[in-house]
Amino acid sequence: MSDRKQPRFSRGDVIAKRFEVESELGSGLLGASYLARRLDNGKHLVVKVLRPSLVADARDRERFQGLFARGAKVDNEGVVRVGEVIEDGDIFGFTQAYFQSQSLRALIDEYQAEQRSFTHQESCQIIVKVLEAVAAMHEQGIVHRNLKPENVLVHTRNTGPGGKTIVRNVKITDPGLAEVISPTIFAESFISRSDAKYLAPELSGFEDAAGPQADVYSCGVMLYELLVGQPPRGTYLSPTQLRGDLPEHIDDVVENAIAQLASDRYPGARDMIADLQRSFSAELDEKPARTSTRTILIAVAATVAAAAGVGLWMGGREPVDRTLALRQSDDRVRAAVQAKSRVPTEEELRMMVQQHQEMLYIPPGPFVMGRLNLDEHASQSEPLTKEVEVGGFFIDRYEYPNRLSKDAKVDPTTKVTYGDAEKACAELGKRLCAENEWEKACKGPGNWIYAYSDTFEKDRCGGGLESPYQIGDADDCVSGYGVQGMSVGPREWTRTAAGTSGDRRVVKGGMKGNPQRGSRCAFAVDESANYSHGSLGFRCCLDVGAAATPPAE
Repeated sequence: MSDRKQPRFSRGDVIAKRFEVESELGSGLLGASYLARRLDNGKHLVVKVLRPSLVADARDRERFQGLFARGAKVDNEGVVRVGEVIEDGDIFGFTQAYFQSQSLRALIDEYQAEQRSFTHQESCQIIVKVLEAVAAMHEQGIVHRNLKPENVLVHTRNTGPGGKTIVRNVKITDPGLAEVISPTIFAESFISRSDAKYLAPELSGFEDAAGPQADVYSCGVMLYELLVGQPPRGTYLSPTQLRGDLPEHIDDVVENAIAQLASDRYPGARDMIADLQRSFSAELDEKPARTSTRTILIAVAATVAAAAGVGLWMGGREPVDRTLALRQSDDRVRAAVQAKSRVPTEEELRMMVQQHQEMLYIPPGPFVMGRLNLDEHASQSEPLTKEVEVGGFFIDRYEYPNRLSKDAKVDPTTKVTYGDAEKACAELGKRLCAENEWEKACKGPGNWIYAYSDTFEKDRCGGGLESPYQIGDADDCVSGYGVQGMSVGPREWTRTAAGTSGDRRVVKGGMKGNPQRGSRCAFAVDESANYSHGSLGFRCCLDVGAAATPPAE
């Protein structure tokens, strides 16, 4: 979209008598961006000067100011914060925080120039962070509509021994501001624009039909480009057809993200995040089933990068209301724990997977135990979150008997006392899990409220204990570590004693008549060790280095 009246500024020019230009950063659909310095305090920021055709009259400007005010409410570390609207004669634009970085486009070009490829891990790390920011926007009712590598900013640093560990902080710009561009202009320039390949097909129409799935589509295209080096075109080849080192599940992720019909895509950003994490489930497993220890390379590493800065950034802001303050408190606790989490090496993970194929490895380190402040379905009598250190261990992938039959689904073993469960695990050379081990495996590296996300989803995990359930029924009801059935199915015994009498044990997962509360990872009750019921089962754990007896077929 061309605009002959678009004003241009050079180094030393002053915009609106307040902002001295240092360099031009680029231009796009909205206008041109400049790195500038405030004359009153010397601070750097970005000034974006809008194309005059977008704000030609008072009604256009009023519409933009409304969109700007709405975008300013997005409070997420993955979204570049906007500052103020600038209006000075024919100049109309806005400011936003300066984030020292390079665009994802520049990073892609850099890799291609050096003939390097993004690893599966790198690609997913970047897109998960973009999706987290997009999810925050969607929760405010905002659809970005114009996501592309040019609007994704990446700050890269190397840490660890020899600087071999790459940590990337990712932010997206212009939250919701693309709506200032009318659907007609979007549609008329759709075919000719070079960035149209990142935009959902529904944006080529003359009606404003963009929903959250439009942003999911853009993220899917960027993921594909990171994996194979170019965006998909026409009838595209799947990522694994172009690269032999990718897990097969990544093909499903791409296909679901860039489906032509919005209704065939992921309903929202968090659904795509969950499936991206599952793409690591099969990467180290010979079966295309769900070996999910490798999941932590994305689920931990993708969150640790931003974790250290979240608490500090949020801590310096004055909370607008109690809800925001509580959310900030939850974010600080989770960020502090994630920042301390160690990402195992590929060699370590591969060795662990090979040791116990029917189990999953949970790495040592802290996790957030207990209810979050904004856990709306939690009882106020439950303990609040605290940081708990847990050593590394293995946990059964499924509930006992921890297998899928070759011929038919298997019911989880129930109606067992604590002693029955303890004996069954011992016969396999294993033991019952401790309460904190069970909860850590359920919450995953992201320390989610439920095994699969922070939001209860009946369609994903069913209606709790009242729903019929067999092992493997709920493939989507899986934790970030790849453990199945922890927010669905029967309640499970743990080895942790409850109270002072010594004959009661903590039971995790499930609550009669209230799946929203009972299927949360933090939920726990205690039962007499001699109690048995059709809703009460178990799974086993194993210390690292211990030998287990292979399960019978």
